[in-house]
Amino acid sequence: MAKALEQTIKHCRKCDRKTTHQRTYNKTGLVMFLVHLVLTVATVGVWLLLLIVWKLLNAKIGGWICADCGK
Repeated sequence: MAKALEQTIKHCRKCDRKTTHQRTYNKTGLVMFLVHLVLTVATVGVWLLLLIVWKLLNAKIGGWICADCGK
């Protein structure tokens, strides 16, 4: 699975100013979308419910790192 980089501007507590913050996340492609679609249809929607629960439990929370100080 490919890794992608997400960036935003946030206030860093250590630097005490607005800096660029980064985090990485897994990027899925069209193939995985089609696999999930086929599984959802084949299981009459049960897979979709499991997928929603999985996505909620693995939601991106935090993980931001300041590009200047690394905290």
